[in-house]
Amino acid sequence: MSNTTQSPSRGVTRTLGTTAALGIAALALIGCGEADEDPRVQENPQEDLDPSGAEDQGVSSDEIAENEDDQQAADIAEIEEDIWAASMEGESVSITMTAGLDRGHELFGYAPDFYEGEGESFELAVSGELEGDATTGLDYTADFEVRSFGDEVYQSLEAFVFDYQAQVPPEVEPEVDAAQLDTALRAEGEWVDVSNAEPAVPRTPAAVLEMLRAEITETLEVDSLAELDLDSTVDTREGQNVWVYSNEDMEIAVLADSGSPALVGLVLPGETEDLEATLSDWDEAETPEQPEEDTVINDEQLQGILNDLV
Repeated sequence: MSNTTQSPSRGVTRTLGTTAALGIAALALIGCGEADEDPRVQENPQEDLDPSGAEDQGVSSDEIAENEDDQQAADIAEIEEDIWAASMEGESVSITMTAGLDRGHELFGYAPDFYEGEGESFELAVSGELEGDATTGLDYTADFEVRSFGDEVYQSLEAFVFDYQAQVPPEVEPEVDAAQLDTALRAEGEWVDVSNAEPAVPRTPAAVLEMLRAEITETLEVDSLAELDLDSTVDTREGQNVWVYSNEDMEIAVLADSGSPALVGLVLPGETEDLEATLSDWDEAETPEQPEEDTVINDEQLQGILNDLV
């Protein structure tokens, strides 16, 4: 399989965008003020990983690699480019990613101060067509959701208000607080049309795949996994044979198919918590329902709401 996917730069995959209207709102509602740089990365040595094997999943050894062709993992150097090409050529997939809050600050521009979940890690879930109809959920706050339908993108009110709140510099007292903005929006609808801008979180599985590939390069400081000394094993996950490549720092698992070795799992070290990604439902992931028209706040309505607040 030829490589059709180029490794993106970290800057490209981490564009911190919000709606144009939201940016105007932030300036209008909070007034002047510059946020001081607030480095939040903490020193914490990385613990050695213990990659999960088939026995940990309750799968007996005689169920692993029943196909004789799958009993030997392919050389990672021979299939690395095919991993990303096969993944990007899939029809649909469900991706769940967890990582430390410090990583969320780097990836999405959200400071850990705004996290409403439990513990020191967040969860991102993206499901649907690779670059089509898809939904994104993020547990930084309750009911955070983004739904994409081609060029049409809708953000839940909770997500929109959270983005506004997370942009306000901590030393600035906003003229209108998040609760007031939330109340004003709820009187008009349930979703905000953000089609003309780029929300901070990934919109589609393809965007998450690009982000994960960039994270491998940045975290491990390598251009290719072939540069690493990786052990290879055959495993079974969710009833499918997989090839697992790992060392004390990382793990990558792909479908045991030299013609289409799509990504199914990834573990990378982090400052406070490991980044762990699981990919499932290849070509079978569900797509979201489009919001009812009367529940969507369009750009003109949004501008009117913001003008009334200030």
